[in-house]
Amino acid sequence: MAIYFNISMPVMDFLTESHKTMLRHGVKLYAEIFVDAQGERQYSAFESKEIELFASYFDDTAYNSFFFSCYPIQDIKRLNEFGYFFDVASSDSIEVNGGRETDKSRELIQMRMISKNPNKQIQSFYRALQRDLKKISGLQKHPQKNYFYLPTEKIIIPANSHSQHTRDNWEDFCLSRMESVK
Repeated sequence: MAIYFNISMPVMDFLTESHKTMLRHGVKLYAEIFVDAQGERQYSAFESKEIELFASYFDDTAYNSFFFSCYPIQDIKRLNEFGYFFDVASSDSIEVNGGRETDKSRELIQMRMISKNPNKQIQSFYRALQRDLKKISGLQKHPQKNYFYLPTEKIIIPANSHSQHTRDNWEDFCLSRMESVK
């Protein structure tokens, strides 16, 4: 099982495919949204009836990342304080960055197992999710880079996981670098 797994596909397709595997393994998906400049977080759970609403977070400048977790989110106070990287939640979670898309580019969806010793439920889910995503019709593996993708006319750019509120600048930066290499 890979600790990192990168894929480029429309976020709606990703959410639809992931949902099937989430149901089989009892895993939830949450978006992490920054509420204010001090870094206060809000978590929103994915509900299959509201797939468009969840997908809209990817266009929100306050969107930071999302994560799969089998951690009981009832302990939201601790998550709000420390994020999903604190000890208990991290062994039950998979961090996911990227997924934004514009008319020019599609950002990679980068998944990462947070803990070196994940619990068996999240480990089983991650294995199954990778297996299920690789079975998508038309999915290809990039010959030189370590990611899978659905063919598109758009330019695939890396996820910008370290810089919130810079989506347009990040896309412009990546596209200009690619143009200067040509």
